[in-house]
Amino acid sequence: MTYALKVARRLVQGLGMAGIVALAACAGEQPTDPVSTTTPDTTSHGITGSTEHAGYYVSPSGSNGADGSSAHPWDFAFALAGANGRVQPGDTVWLRDGTYSGVFTGTVAGAPGKPVVFRGYPNERATIDGRLVLNGADEVVWGFEIMRSSQSGRDPNLEARGARQKLINMVVHESAQQGIRFWDEAMDAEMYGCIVYNNGTHENLDHGTYVHNVSGTKLIMDNVFFNNLAYGIHVYVSPREGAQKNIHVIGNVAFNNGTISSLYRAKGNILIGGEEPGEGHQAIDNMLYFSGTDGVNMRLGYVASNKDIVATGNTIWGGATAFMIGNWSSAVVQNNTIGGAADMVDMTDSPDGYSWSGNSYYRSATATAWRAQAGTDLTLADWKNATGLGSSDQSVGTVPTATKVFVRANKYEPGRALVVAYNWGNDGSINADLSGVLRNGQRYEVRNVQDLFGPPVASGTYSGAGITLPMTGVNPPARIGRSTPTPPKTGPNFDTFVVIPK
Repeated sequence: MTYALKVARRLVQGLGMAGIVALAACAGEQPTDPVSTTTPDTTSHGITGSTEHAGYYVSPSGSNGADGSSAHPWDFAFALAGANGRVQPGDTVWLRDGTYSGVFTGTVAGAPGKPVVFRGYPNERATIDGRLVLNGADEVVWGFEIMRSSQSGRDPNLEARGARQKLINMVVHESAQQGIRFWDEAMDAEMYGCIVYNNGTHENLDHGTYVHNVSGTKLIMDNVFFNNLAYGIHVYVSPREGAQKNIHVIGNVAFNNGTISSLYRAKGNILIGGEEPGEGHQAIDNMLYFSGTDGVNMRLGYVASNKDIVATGNTIWGGATAFMIGNWSSAVVQNNTIGGAADMVDMTDSPDGYSWSGNSYYRSATATAWRAQAGTDLTLADWKNATGLGSSDQSVGTVPTATKVFVRANKYEPGRALVVAYNWGNDGSINADLSGVLRNGQRYEVRNVQDLFGPPVASGTYSGAGITLPMTGVNPPARIGRSTPTPPKTGPNFDTFVVIPK
């Protein structure tokens, strides 16, 4: 079996025929009206005994009495409720261009391997001005915007409360509370490729995403969180809310979260830990950045005694403390790159049971920038002696001299990717190798995630060469409907871009 076929099989198994229709749209094929049904090839797709519809449509001017075709679209709320039984597992509902105002609730359910998909139509901007609550199992929302022009109330913009839900490539901003609330009921659910910023109005309470999980596994992968009021990713529970399990935080970008707060210092980009035990958690290959030395960049553990966590391959740059960890009976901390902060590591308890190796620090080894359980500031050598950890950790300098560029291809949309640049070389532009993302002859555009709806910073037809992206930076997106401090401009030192196929 070829690699491409293996990838296709995984996508189909996760999204059903809805995923096939959606991926065809990304490849330049237009969605079709629901005028026919097809029976999937059970050999290649792994779906049995099902008949799939091609797709339905909604628009801001849609009607409950329409037939859901592109010429006669439905009302969005009507489709979310199942359109009187017409929306079935495996169907895709396309959101056409325009603003959908109000509070919407999704109650229609898909089935395992056959979700109901609500997706923004290719190359159009569908915007919910309000909030969306997803209650149905096997629901997918994909590729549209949720924002709030008025920040009244205490509700998140997007709330996931159904098993096996997927939030894919969403843009979520200007919430009155959390941008995305990812709750216990969303078992075996996934948040992937979302861009989440400028959320929160309640100091020290509101985050890019607030995550609980007591059963199954939650995946939070390849998202971008920035300039949210408190934390970017907040995996946390209060007392009596249940032990937290198997939350996997992988390949996310998080920067300058907390910098729009007016009363508190920046809280942090990622927190995994709370007041009930946690186990089976992962923080892998995340890319974190603070423009200054304020806040805790990545914090693993809070006050509860936890079982196990894995933290590997993360790039953690900036903050008052780059990396804080404590209260784990077992922790694997390996191959992380840490620098740019006042303090490198703050270990808040005994490290018994920790496996700690291969971490690189950009700080003088003689600086007292490592803290052990007693809270004493130590040099790297003294910290190793005090903890018995990190024999292979090393100080590799004070500041990197070469720019580092990460490219993470989107697993659901061929031709889409994140490009993340730590501009340690002070370059005016970077070269992004997109050979693993775009195919020759494919049209594309590249946008700065802090100016998603402005002009692209690059566009064209891919010819196989690297693509040049400017590192001059853009101003952070304005905060709508409220007055909060202006977050710092990250360019030219750091920037994140999204590659979008056209």
